[in-house]
Amino acid sequence: MRLSILPLLLAFTASLGAPVAFAATTGTLTFQGVVNAGTCNLIAGDVNRTITLPPVKVSDFDSADSAGEHDFELAADCDSDVKNVIFQFAGTPSAGNAELFANTGTSGGTALWLASAGIIPANGTEAQRSRTVATSSSKAVLALKAAYHKTGAAISHGTLASAVTVSITYN
Repeated sequence: MRLSILPLLLAFTASLGAPVAFAATTGTLTFQGVVNAGTCNLIAGDVNRTITLPPVKVSDFDSADSAGEHDFELAADCDSDVKNVIFQFAGTPSAGNAELFANTGTSGGTALWLASAGIIPANGTEAQRSRTVATSSSKAVLALKAAYHKTGAAISHGTLASAVTVSITYN
């Protein structure tokens, strides 16, 4: 019987001499991420939009510098953290009156007049060509007016065509 206890005793003794593995008791987790500011985009219908002014007659300019005034709006959809949207306008100034946007149509003596709380001059500074609108319910809406305007040259019948680029920034 003594022999049967010996292997058990040897196994127990061998286990006492074996190295014991210890686990770390503390560690560090590092987390990384980015919180981006919200964005805004012109609403889909305002990205490439044609504004049609009402037809006017040459005689409408006999006693007025402009005719065919038309009201419209531009809008941007924004994330909820965006508070202000700056709409900035750019285009080619008219040769006859650099505050107006050039007419590439066939009507002589006319150009595009653009306004929102005052004229938006084609040849103006960045500040003069910009309008800031506070967002409401994640939307910024800018009310505008456009009209045909005399450039100083004789007015003739034809078309008015003018390209104005609008860009937005936001904060």
